[in-house]
Amino acid sequence: MRVSPTTVALLASLSLQAPSFSVGFHVSSSGGGRVAASTKSNVSGHQRLRIGALFSTTTEDNETTSATATKKKKKLGLLTFDLDDTLYPIAPVLDEANTAFSTAMSNFGYVGIQPSDIVAAGKKIRINIAEDTQVDVSADKAEDPLKPTTVNHKEIRLAAIRKKMEEFILQTKLKQTADDWATDVDDLTAPVIKSAEKWARTTVHSSVVQAVYNAWEMERHHAAERHLFPDAISAIKQIQSDNPNVIIGAVTDGSANPMLMVFSLMPLFDFTVSWEDDIANVQQMEQFQELSAVDQSDELSWIYRLAVQKGKEMSALTNEIKKKNDEEEDEDIEWCWVHVGDDLAYDVGGAATCGAKTVLVDLSPEYGQTARLRLEGKVPEWSTETEDELGAHKKMSANAMDKVDARIQTLSQLPEVIAELLNGKSDE
Repeated sequence: MRVSPTTVALLASLSLQAPSFSVGFHVSSSGGGRVAASTKSNVSGHQRLRIGALFSTTTEDNETTSATATKKKKKLGLLTFDLDDTLYPIAPVLDEANTAFSTAMSNFGYVGIQPSDIVAAGKKIRINIAEDTQVDVSADKAEDPLKPTTVNHKEIRLAAIRKKMEEFILQTKLKQTADDWATDVDDLTAPVIKSAEKWARTTVHSSVVQAVYNAWEMERHHAAERHLFPDAISAIKQIQSDNPNVIIGAVTDGSANPMLMVFSLMPLFDFTVSWEDDIANVQQMEQFQELSAVDQSDELSWIYRLAVQKGKEMSALTNEIKKKNDEEEDEDIEWCWVHVGDDLAYDVGGAATCGAKTVLVDLSPEYGQTARLRLEGKVPEWSTETEDELGAHKKMSANAMDKVDARIQTLSQLPEVIAELLNGKSDE
């Protein structure tokens, strides 16, 4: 039985009080900080399902956990996935989303803007942000609406949409003025051009910018469903069959959300955490603003801690809804966490730092992964990453090489690999 996001939200709002759960996360003192703990229920006469986790609270807990780890049977409690280039190829998805962007622009009268224009504009904006790190972006937002308040993908894309709209209006206005004055656009004076620029800036309405972005984001999710790797669904279903109590979540640094992929991934996922949407939950905006400058895996830890927290909450709610007794109440279980992703830096490095077993999705060429081009020092055509960011990303990837617990070339291998990890086998 899976729990819908609506049910979870309702139960969370009611603040379930009984039975209470003593949730404790502990890091094993061996094995590089892997999962090795349990959650006990205070329900009289029953021993509830216990979810293992991370982040020890005391040295004594760690020593106790380490001493008993060999006696526990490992089971999969939490499985998290990256999405882009892990469950579907990101390149064709963004191509089709950008085509939808171009169509939406035309529908609002901004004709002739090509899908590639949004990428080029985004790259330019990101470079400008990187070169102007001393500027208080938030303070200047009212004066210059093109300046994003953060450097996340969504803010940059919104700024790029507005920029292309303003450029279109500016060129249209300058041509009209030149025609009225029977002269060439190049002969217009600086004051006239400056006035036209100001007029163009005030003409673009934020609601139109948002509408175009919404069209882009909607098509992004539709395209992701169309391009899902052929063995993605079957692999996840097999894992669910092998591990009936597993909580499955998505961890992403972009705008993808499996809960919006209603015809494919939504029934299979319990939650999602996003670098863009969930930063407010940790109240550390400066970490989010520094995403492009992250050069150490531990700087990514907050999003994985949030994923583990959501996994714990989902597990507790699921058990309470089921009113289910532990079928193996005499068995001492170690509930484990596995993270699956294609990015050495963010997926492997970030998740391993927080205690996850990691599976690197290094697929065969026919799958069409393009994000890994960054390991070769190349920026994918769809990426807005700057050269400095590419260098930092490559360095982080190199540092994460020894944190890979297993790697797969096809998603159909994932159920077997997870079973091997739970049995203590890995690539190491």
